[in-house]
Amino acid sequence: MPEDRKYPNASLYVLILAAEEVMGKNGLSAVLKQGGLAPLTKRRPPNNLERQVPFSLYGKVQQAIEDFYGARGSRAILTRVGRALFRYSLHEQSALLGFASLALKALPQNARAKLILNKIVKAGVEELDMPGEVHEADDKFIITRTACPCQFRQRDPSGGVCDHVTIGTFQEALKWATGKNYRVYQTKCLNLGDPIDEFIVEKTPMED
Repeated sequence: MPEDRKYPNASLYVLILAAEEVMGKNGLSAVLKQGGLAPLTKRRPPNNLERQVPFSLYGKVQQAIEDFYGARGSRAILTRVGRALFRYSLHEQSALLGFASLALKALPQNARAKLILNKIVKAGVEELDMPGEVHEADDKFIITRTACPCQFRQRDPSGGVCDHVTIGTFQEALKWATGKNYRVYQTKCLNLGDPIDEFIVEKTPMED
């Protein structure tokens, strides 16, 4: 079993806010109750940076969404949750993203994209106990990490990679930083037996 590390309380707090925005209050309540997480409908974690939320609990919330909507149907839902999660993190706990002070206006578009990805991964290392790196190729950025709450989810290999929340978070962060939409996808998954999680961000933005 992987190490059940601890997330800051605010990580689960903003995940629940994001899920409620996407699914509605009643929808989220139904998801959590079916997933055996009913206490979270009444008592949410505090919005602070104390590391008290196990990776396994964070992963169970994502698992509950997937179980409710199905492996295929949940992909779009979880991606939208990830996009909302970025927005809530930005306003509720910018420290989770490493955005306490960030100047982007003077930078070219590609430099903005690279900076924002590096900031998020660095914050993952320092604030979320989630080791990761950003690598750059001619036509893409490659984000890797060696720990993830999704390792505690139950996965059928036929369902493919699992962290659509992170995909959505990267998408929304890039949109916020550059004003453009980028294609982001996951190619390797710890939960499917790969040695790392790997995400690809194509450098050329998608046409609007």
